[in-house]
Amino acid sequence: MGILDWLNGSEDDSGIIVKSTRSKGDRRPIIDITVDDIRKGIATDEYGYRNEVVLFLRKNKKDR
Repeated sequence: MGILDWLNGSEDDSGIIVKSTRSKGDRRPIIDITVDDIRKGIATDEYGYRNEVVLFLRKNKKDR
């Protein structure tokens, strides 16, 4: 399964964690960014702070 399959939403992959990172909110808790968060473009932390999720795609180093 590729990343584009996830974005189309063909299957229920909302529980798959893609990355764990720190929130940009005041208390900076660790949040898990899931496939569902990437689809929505927002990952909400435990205190309700809404973090924007942006996906960057780039070519392999050989192709640049």
